[in-house]
Amino acid sequence: MTTSFAISEWSGWQATFSDEAVDTLSELTISETPDVAMIPPMLRRRLSLLGRACASEIMKHLEDGEDIPIVYCSQHGDIERTLKVLTELVDHQPVSPMHFSLAVHNAICGVLSIQAGLTANISTIAAGQQSLVPVLLEAAGILLSGADKVLCVICDVLLPEIYREEQSLPKTPYAISFVMTRSDGVNLLLQQLPLDGDKSRVNPSPISLIAFLATKQTELLIEHNNVIWQLARD
Repeated sequence: MTTSFAISEWSGWQATFSDEAVDTLSELTISETPDVAMIPPMLRRRLSLLGRACASEIMKHLEDGEDIPIVYCSQHGDIERTLKVLTELVDHQPVSPMHFSLAVHNAICGVLSIQAGLTANISTIAAGQQSLVPVLLEAAGILLSGADKVLCVICDVLLPEIYREEQSLPKTPYAISFVMTRSDGVNLLLQQLPLDGDKSRVNPSPISLIAFLATKQTELLIEHNNVIWQLARD
């Protein structure tokens, strides 16, 4: 099975203390914190690092008055807020209503939708560190249901130290976003490869999508559920 679509816009942010080697790309901002200039101050104060990274990426591609479906994906969501809620419960303290409400997996997009007046569908996904294929398939399905375009965002931060292990991912906070359309932009094909495919060239990081779109790279190999998927230019 082959799924076809296009990606018309893309951008990303990654924290400066990453151990990963990232090519210099105009579409990828590498800085200590995400750019929050486009986020209204009242909203900014309610958001954590993950929320600011997510909101910053979404607002880069959201035009005034535009109502566009969104696919949001994060492995753990706003895990720092979740930990604070659990800590308050363990300490027999009153749970902060703000921490509780914003710890919900779709809370960041929900708050942003209220701020921007969005009423279109918002899908939220938790797909571990193999998030790219589920997001692409979810967005492609929304296009098939009649939407003209879909705004996708994938973001994660470091696990709190209490949960962190040597193999824990990601190693650095990041957020990427892109707009999927039916045919406007870079035309792409997504398909499964044979089960015995070569895994040596598989790139698991969502940041790799930004590098793929911004360069002349012809294909990107992604692993999901022990299956290799090929994202190739059409």
